[in-house]
Order: sequence, then structure tokens, then C-alpha cells
Amino acid sequence: MSKPKRRFTNRRHADQNPAAANKTLAEAEAKVRQYPGDSSAWEALADAWLAQQEYLKASEAISKAIDMDGLNPEFYRKFAAAVYHLGEREKAESLLQKALELSPKFGAAHHAMAYLLFNKNNHTEALEHVNSALESKRSAESLSLKGAVLKELHRHAEALEAYEEGLRLQPGLSTLWNNYGNTLQALGRLDEAVIAYRKALDNSDGATTHPFSNLLTTAHYHPGYSQDDILAIARQWNQKFAPKETPVRPCHDNVSPEKCLRIGLISSGFRNHPVGRMTVAVLEELANYDVELYFYSTTNHEDFVTSRFKTLAANWMSVEHLDDARFAQQVRDHKVDILFDLAGHNSGNRMLAMAMEPAPLLVKWVGGLINTTGIEAMDYLISDSIESPRGVDQDYVEKLIRLPDDYICYTPQEYAPEVSELPAFKNGYVTFGCFNNATKINEVVLSHWAGIMRELPKSRLFLKSLQYNSEELCQRVREIMAGHGVEADRLIIEGPSPNLELLKSYNRVDIALDPWPYSGGLSTCEAFLMGVPVVSLPGPTFAGRHSATHLVNAGMPELVVNSWNEYRERVLELASDLDSLSTIRQHLRDVLLQSPVCDAPRFAKHFATAIRAIWQRYCEGKAPAALTFDKDGKAWFEDESQPIDIVCTPNASKAGFNWQLTGKIIAIDNSAKLLQQSGFKELLSLKAFGVVAFDPGSRVENPSRFEGSDDVQLFPHAVLGDGQPATLYACLDPEMSSTLAPLPPEQLPEGKRQGAQVLATLPINTIALDSIEGLESLDWLILDDLNDAMAVLENGENALKDTLLIQVRIAFQPTHKRQPNLAEAQHWMARHGFRFYRFNDMQYSCYLPDDVPSEQRQATELVAADALFLPSHERMDVMQEAQLKKLAFLLHTVFSIRDMAYVTLRRFDEIYASNYLQAMGIRKKLNPLEEGLDMADNFSEADAKGKGDDSISSMLDDLLR
Repeated sequence: MSKPKRRFTNRRHADQNPAAANKTLAEAEAKVRQYPGDSSAWEALADAWLAQQEYLKASEAISKAIDMDGLNPEFYRKFAAAVYHLGEREKAESLLQKALELSPKFGAAHHAMAYLLFNKNNHTEALEHVNSALESKRSAESLSLKGAVLKELHRHAEALEAYEEGLRLQPGLSTLWNNYGNTLQALGRLDEAVIAYRKALDNSDGATTHPFSNLLTTAHYHPGYSQDDILAIARQWNQKFAPKETPVRPCHDNVSPEKCLRIGLISSGFRNHPVGRMTVAVLEELANYDVELYFYSTTNHEDFVTSRFKTLAANWMSVEHLDDARFAQQVRDHKVDILFDLAGHNSGNRMLAMAMEPAPLLVKWVGGLINTTGIEAMDYLISDSIESPRGVDQDYVEKLIRLPDDYICYTPQEYAPEVSELPAFKNGYVTFGCFNNATKINEVVLSHWAGIMRELPKSRLFLKSLQYNSEELCQRVREIMAGHGVEADRLIIEGPSPNLELLKSYNRVDIALDPWPYSGGLSTCEAFLMGVPVVSLPGPTFAGRHSATHLVNAGMPELVVNSWNEYRERVLELASDLDSLSTIRQHLRDVLLQSPVCDAPRFAKHFATAIRAIWQRYCEGKAPAALTFDKDGKAWFEDESQPIDIVCTPNASKAGFNWQLTGKIIAIDNSAKLLQQSGFKELLSLKAFGVVAFDPGSRVENPSRFEGSDDVQLFPHAVLGDGQPATLYACLDPEMSSTLAPLPPEQLPEGKRQGAQVLATLPINTIALDSIEGLESLDWLILDDLNDAMAVLENGENALKDTLLIQVRIAFQPTHKRQPNLAEAQHWMARHGFRFYRFNDMQYSCYLPDDVPSEQRQATELVAADALFLPSHERMDVMQEAQLKKLAFLLHTVFSIRDMAYVTLRRFDEIYASNYLQAMGIRKKLNPLEEGLDMADNFSEADAKGKGDDSISSMLDDLLR
């Protein structure tokens, strides 16, 4: 919810038109000239400057008045107003404290102090001061502030009383109606909240968007509003609030595609908050790319997560004191290239500032990301293919950037408790739980939950949320459930608690129930962290699909259903097999932590690609266009046929760290795979690689571009092998062409049979690795699955004796004779000083019909994967520093593997390795949730088009495979 903004400016001046304000200023200046020793003259001048928002001049004028009369408490209050708007919040507090020392019952100073304390989340002291203000005068404005404070203290009934008293005093006060609506909304009284917000809008002068933002947000919670209804409301924003004249966007001097990008981010959530938990790890990784991060915080509430953001900041600024116009100007002055809104229509709302178009590109991401913003100035919105499936683009005013995985990256709580055994074993009954914001719990949801509980007569429902401090809300829930046959003794309803205690409460829950139509977000991730599966029915909007994308990308799409009937069946299926549910519970945390949902390096790589892509497009003078990634990280603009070619590269030369490689890393690629990947240009730009590529099928497009290159040698219609003549089988599907004969059709999957048809057989020469002369080293060997890898290895023993990494594509479902076999490859490696490290770029087959929705698809059969082999531990022990550096650089740059890169560097220099961690933004001591996990980047995971068989046994297969 958007909080109210009450300024310190004097209302008798704030509404003056410019001509009147200038006249008032001229009169005040004349009075000062006539009576320079009169403190009241300087006060009048300070009032005039405050009315014109010239806060520095106002502070200078009022300080003159204080010099003449240091016992006037009103002077200190006005001085506090001026310095507050200059960003000196602590000084403002001390000045108000001085005013209260001079006049302990000074109501206006108590109100101002309450406002400052409220905005830094010190609600208990804020309530004391606003009560003191009300003792001085029962004003509607102070009652509105008191209600807002009481709401944050979860004293909802008292808050409603304060608002209702204020409305009796001043029924036309917009701020009061808005705050009243916020509390009604928190109690689930959505229809009444909508009426209150519309009253606020009817009484507003149009200077604030908060009531409209709250109305729009509430519509997403309301089960009676469709996507079309909500879109209609969102589109009204521009009609009501957009600047009358189209702003002129800044155009910076440097608009080169490869420049270091200055990224601005605005939010109230740079702390232990959903925004913080879903962005901080990504931004720590993003710092490794060529960007500068400018943070604009709309709150003064800071904690241990804030310190992580501040460490990344090229500039950190609290802008809570700035109005929208001044904030927009600050962004312009900072020459921000891309401004990200991380607040949306929620608390910290800066929608008016975004509409002022203060940066060349404007992007919406996380923070109040529940749907389109409705603000036509916004260029892009960060999403994914689950949150924004195909066919919904017309429901957004922004162009969609569909990332390949989740649209967020969750940072697990460092203090998360251990997962307990399944509570049902001890209790003898199943406990369902929902720890979401209680506003998401409506009668529709409760009726369906009650139906499930009637089928499990001993089951319990555990609800926990800050709003449940309201006995009114608790009683409403009990009455609804009783009306559907579930008595109060089967309900556990608890109010708020610190996050650690909330996480511990999941140890009392067997199955989590996702609300509707507004789903869980952070709460879904937290449930998984604590081993509790979440069953979700997506709602009609972006807000209704948060859980769906987290569940699918965590590898559990079976928990996402298509109807309330499926919802019931899935919950009952989980509850009917407690042994399986227990097994799921013990593995869910690892499943989550090792999934793309928590893979910050992978996410940052795609995120960096996205921001560089939209910047490059801007530099080309093109209008924004939808950008979509595939699962391999390639991205296309909707109006372009080729994937984008990104010029940015990871930057690891920060924090005093530099790779300082000795010589280039020499790679031999037996299928020209590298040359055909979208990131190859990026790799070459590092000036650290030399590539020798063999292209037996002549599949590299425009090979002439490598002629004369010092870094690339391409040999078409040639292949590594045993040095003897061979045959190239040219197939109908060029991707099946190989120096290995295709298997008979009856041994091939149906979809491969036609493509494997041989059109021609061509002679081709093979080259033995050991016969190649002139290589200064062979550091990285890439072998595909369409040529005889074992012949390459057997005829390359000498060339490979000092190789750092061998990458062999293994066909687990063969399509050709003599394809690389994992057992054979591993046996050769073990005999020649290599060890198996991991699989990479795994490819799975999906056997579901094409008309199965993407979120329900499942790919289960492992078709192929790259097996990565590193030097054995014995070889690593005797490797030179230069070799270890190259290996670490290769792991870091190509595979985004940080942990093994660090361990490799540590073999020769602890300090150098520590500097690497610092440069990467990785903490020196891993938190307990990360210890023992493989932090390597999972490139091509199972096709996230779905998971087919959605039984409990299939979930176990997913967990244990």
C-alpha cells in the first residue's frame, strides 16, 4: 500500500499560485530590508521560500530569525521543515526536539516529530508524539497520521476509530480517506476499501497518486475483478496523472553501446524485505559487469541487508524527503542511463517521477510488480514466460522482457532454522498453512480450503500474518469457515512475529496453501526453504502467477494446477501419502537452492544481457520492443530474426583484482560449437582466447569473417580423429550430419528418423591431435557427439598431457554409431590424469503433446550433456601458477563457476583468491545455507515447458534424480 506523504510546508502558502507566491516573496524581502533586525520579518521570508520549495534559502532565513529570537519554538519547527527537505533528517529531529524543550505541548512539533519517526518505522514513539499533538488539537490530519501509525502497529480497530473521528471533523480530507482505505484493505474489507479510495480521489487536488495506486492494487486482491477490469483501471493512470506536456528525456553525451552503464534503482525495499530478498544477490553479481549502481531509497529504515546494497553502490541516496519533481531532477543530474522502478504502486511509490521521464530508459522490475503499471512512459517490464505467457503482451503498456527462468532471484535467509520432521507424524493429522498477507485471504479461497478440510476431518489450518492481530479479522475468518463446516477449534490463527520465528513456524506445517487471485511470492520461496510444498492455482494477473513461476523454476511444476478441482486433488494426494510427503520435505530446500530461483550468477548473466540489449537498441535509435530469452540464454527482440549480439563482458578487475594471464587460453573445438554461439564475440572481446575450430559439416555462417583473425583459425570440411581418411554422412537434417553413421531408423526416436536420412556420403580428412604443430598450448578441448571422440583422445595423448579442461558431449540416447560413451570417456580420462567434474548444458526430451500448456510441460529423459573433466588432484598439486590462473579464468568466464575458480586460485595465493571473492561480490564466509552446495552455473536445465506426470512419485523422482 502507498503510504501518505505529509510535508512540513505551511498550508497557507502551499496552495498559492506562482504569481501570488512571487508577490508574497517580494513583500517578505521588502520587509527584511526595512526591518533587518526583526525576527518576524525573517520568519515571513522563510515562509515565502518554503512555499516556493527553496529550502536552502528558507533554512538561511529562519536561522537568522533564531539568531534574533532563540526562544521561539515555531522557528525551530520551520527550520526542521527546511532541513528535512534538504535531506538532513537527523538535524530535523534535533530541531523539533529543541522546539519541544521550549514548548512541551507544541502540537505542530509533536505532529512533525511523529511523521519523522513513522517514516523510519519507529512506530511506538511516533504514536506517543501524535497523541501529544492531539492533546493540543483534535485535527483531522493528526488523526489520519495516528491511524496510519496504529495500522503499522497492527492495532487495526483503534486505527479505524481514529480515521472515523477524523472524517467527522473533516470529511473532505483526501489523505484521511486514503489511510482509512489502507486499513480496511488490510482487514480484507475490500469493497469498503475501494469506496474509501474513490472518496480520496474525489477529494484530491490531483497532486498525489497514492489513492489511485491503492485502488489499483486492491483490485488485484479482489476475487470479483477480472484482468480486463484491472487493465481498464490501470489505463486510467495516464488520463488522470500524466504530465500535460510530454517530458523531454535526457540524452547523454556518451551513448556508445559498450559504455559503462549507470543503473538507477528506486525502492523502499533495500532491506530485509521482499525487494531486498529478491534482488540483492543479483545486484552483487551484476557488479561484475560493466555497470554502476545508483540507489535511491524512499525510506530511512535500514538493516543488515541494506549494508549489502550500500557496499555495491556507486551512489547511495535517501530520497524520502524529495518530492517527485526534485527526485526526477536528481536522476537527471546523476545522468542515469536506465532507471529501474522497484516500488510500483506500493509503498515508496514514485510513479509521478517515472512519468516525468528522467532517464533515457525506464524499466519496471520487482517491488509492486503485480501487473502493468499503466504508465505509458515506462519502456520495459521484467517478466518471464510463466508470469507473462504468450498472448498477453497487449495487456501491458510496457514492452515485456521475458527472462529464461524466474523474473526474480531469491536470497535465502542466512538464519533459516533446520527443517523438522513432518509434523503429521507427531500430530496424527495434516496441518495446512498459509503465511501470506491476510489481504489475500477471501471468502472464495476459504470456501475451497474448507472443502478440502471437510474431506480430511482431523486436519488443521494454520494462518499467520501481521493483520491477524485484529480480533475483528480473526473472527471474520472463523465465521466464514464455520459457515463452510469447519469449526474454530480446527483453526490456528497467529499475528506477526520476527522473520526467524515465522520460518520456525513452518515446522508446524505439512502443506502450504497458496491464496487466490493474488498468489504468494516471497512466502512461497520461504515455504520451500523450510521443506513445505505449496499448491497454487494461478490467478488472472501477473500478481496471481508469482507462485507459479517460482514453483516451475524450482523444478516442481506439478504443484501448479489449472482449476480448483485440481487444487483439491493435488492437496489430497499430498496429504494421503505421508511417507512421500516426508521425503519431499527433506529435499525441498536443496531443490530450491540448486534451482534457477536461487542461481544469482545465472540470473545476473541474463539480466546483464537484457539491460545491455535494451541499451544497444536505444543507441541504434530504435523504439523499445519485446525481448524474449530461450533456455540457452539467447535473446531476440520481437522485430528481429537473429539473437542479439551483446558487447558487454563480465568485469573481474574490480576491488584491486586483475587476472594478469600469461599468454592466451588456446581452445580446440572439434565442431565449431563456440563459433556458432551468440556469446562468441563477447568471449573474443576479452582478448584472452585463441580458438582453433574444425567445421566438418561447414555449418558456420559467413566463415570469411574469421579470415586474417589472430584469435580464430577455422578449418571447414575437416575434423579431428586418428589422421586417417573418413566419411561424412550428410543428412536431411543438417544437425544430424556426422562422421559417424546414423543408426537404423527403427533404433531412433520417431522425431529423428526422417532427419537422419543420408543424402550423400563425402570423403573427409581427419587430423590427429598429436600431429598438430605450432600450438603454444592446448588448454581447452571441446569434443562433440557427432564425431569419434575416443579416436581424438587416443591420438592426442601427448597434446593433452597439460590440458586444463576437456569437454565431451555425451549422447545418452544415441542417434549414431560409436557416439561418445560416458564410461569409455571417463576411463580414458582416469588413465591420463583427468577427473570427472560435472555435467553441463543438459538436454532433455519432452513427450507431451504440443498443446499442453507450457507451465505444465515436463521434460524427463536425459538426451545429452557435456561432461567436463578437470586435471586430477595429483596434477593440480603440481600445476604452475600460470596454468592455475588460466583454469580459474576459464571456469569463471565461460561457465560462471565461482567456487572452483576460487579454490583453484587459492592453490597458489590465499590473498589473491580472497581478492577474487571480493571482486565478485561474494562474501568471504558462505552462509550456512550455501555450504556444501555446488555454486556452479546450471546452463541448460530441463526444458521448463513442464513436467508431464504430476504424481507424488514423479515429485520424488525429481527430488532424488
